[in-house]
Amino acid sequence: MIKKYKIFAVIVSLILLFPSCNLDELPKDSIGLDDAWQSVDDAKNFRTGIYSYFRSINGGLYSYIPDYQSDLFNATSGYGNRGGDIHRWDFNSSQYDIEDTWQYNYYTINNCNNIINNIDKVTEDDPILATIKGEAYLMRAICYHTLAVRFAKDYDPSTAVSDLGLPLVYKNDPNEKPSRSTLKATYSQIKEDITEARRYLTTLGTVNSEYFTVDVIDAFEARVDLYMHKYTEAVNLAKNIISTYTLIQSESRFKDMWLNDNGSEIIFKTFMSTDERANAMSSFLSYSTSATAFQPDFVPSQWVLDLYEDNDIRKGTYFMKARIVSNNIEANDVYMLNKYPGNPALKKTPYEYYHMWKVFRAAEAYLIAAEASYLGGDEPNAIKYLNDLRGKRGASQLNGLSGNALFDAIKKEWIREFIGEGQRLNDLKRWGDGMRRHDPQNTSILMTGNDYTTFSVESNDYRFVWEIPANDLKANSNLKPNW
Repeated sequence: MIKKYKIFAVIVSLILLFPSCNLDELPKDSIGLDDAWQSVDDAKNFRTGIYSYFRSINGGLYSYIPDYQSDLFNATSGYGNRGGDIHRWDFNSSQYDIEDTWQYNYYTINNCNNIINNIDKVTEDDPILATIKGEAYLMRAICYHTLAVRFAKDYDPSTAVSDLGLPLVYKNDPNEKPSRSTLKATYSQIKEDITEARRYLTTLGTVNSEYFTVDVIDAFEARVDLYMHKYTEAVNLAKNIISTYTLIQSESRFKDMWLNDNGSEIIFKTFMSTDERANAMSSFLSYSTSATAFQPDFVPSQWVLDLYEDNDIRKGTYFMKARIVSNNIEANDVYMLNKYPGNPALKKTPYEYYHMWKVFRAAEAYLIAAEASYLGGDEPNAIKYLNDLRGKRGASQLNGLSGNALFDAIKKEWIREFIGEGQRLNDLKRWGDGMRRHDPQNTSILMTGNDYTTFSVESNDYRFVWEIPANDLKANSNLKPNW
């Protein structure tokens, strides 16, 4: 049984933190690194710290903000402009959600650097030390990839050597003002960190893991290879996951996975307890006791709902129709996203929407294998992996598809599986597709008109790549902006 980890206040004083490139001086009351790295217990405390930070940058706004920006949801009339700038594509470099994504991923990177650079100071002999070091390398790679996908162009092997990547930070130096590397160098660093993670991290995979394992490495590297257009490599890694984790076929078990965060296809999830919660997913449901009705900020578009067949177990799990009140207008025919109904074990009050974020689950491996097979010229296996996933979910088999029709089917399956998990904007960018909002549900409770129910963005729109936060550009003149 994995021991549950807790956030210790002491970690805050031990770990060197900085908001991206706007580096602060080390607080005077902090413990020096030489004193902090004395024992295995010290290393375990730092490990607790990085997992706690990692939990804080997964789920919540870090997942739904990219989906708000995409074409899957419409804002209700009472949404209060929460996520509105992103939804309208009217954000700038000072948008706080974007700033948080940048800042807190770099917080986590710096804490990983602290472990990587100092854990060898511990002279005790304990195999957990190598594990922690491998976890730090892997976590740093995941954070860099998250940032690269959102703050850099899609990886194009022909232009990556000149395209702007990320500032790569290897040590905690409050005086450093790093410039941006190339996108090729950024992805090279991600791959190097994966290699180091494999060197040190040998923990065997297990379902519902709350710590990194070798299967997490495979799942993540398959994702990276897909984004790098390394299709053969992506398929091979995805196959490792497919052969190890069993997709859920029962609707009751599928609902249980999303309600109780427990299921045979979960490779890694972020630990939470009632005392250690982060990033509520309330935007899609949000029940009001005073109105005795749901008051969601965003609801899925009708065309999205129409993607699901009646026998698809995802349809009955992901969506719920109930009484909605928005700006005093009542509707009973609107479906909400019910993917995050609130884990009962994490609730302190009845209407809370906390979940252990499922960072990696096996369904992604099927879609990676399908997409990479197709783009790699192997259409028979592309449709095989697509139908394998669809069959497990109770959807009909798609036969006789080829060419663009097959690729379109794969793209739609990404929506069916991962709606509300923050994938859509990244997918559109990876495919070089534009975005078009259309066919909303009941417009009586929605924000309507241009920028809301009718809105299109071309594939070459610069806003598919987020701008570096204004505070960081101001603090570090070596940073080149995206816009």
